Amino acid sequence: MRKIIGIILLLTLTSCSYNTDFYIFNTTEKPIFVTYECGPNGEVFVTNPRIVEFDSDFEIREIKKAYEIGTESKTDSENKIITCELKSGQALWIGNDINFSLNNPNDALIIKENLNELKVEQNGEKLFRVDDRYVVDFFETIDRHTVGIKVKKASR
Repeated sequence: MRKIIGIILLLTLTSCSYNTDFYIFNTTEKPIFVTYECGPNGEVFVTNPRIVEFDSDFEIREIKKAYEIGTESKTDSENKIITCELKSGQALWIGNDINFSLNNPNDALIIKENLNELKVEQNGEKLFRVDDRYVVDFFETIDRHTVGIKVKKASR
């Protein structure tokens, strides 16, 4: 009987955890180039990102490898600098964390410590460039399992 109660308790406690994925979404009509540098720890943000497609509700529809969609991804592993091209309607999965919330100051600190710099360009123009001091301000919660940056057309 104790084993059954222990198993039920274990299953209950493990079901409370959830995984949060981090994305950069291209919501513009043209391709963008995303360059980011992982922090020295590099535990949350990856040096092997995946390119995905998403729908109007920012639900991930399909995961593809860069070569399948003709997108070039470059990685400078020594400095942990990653550059990818995202076509319209594509997102770049850059990592994940467990039980993450932007409202939690400790979790926000994780972004600051693990993402040194982020730069987004389109047609040779810089849409934005942000360092670790302000990068968390660009992220927003899409749902409990998704936190991301929605790259929008540059305002003129």
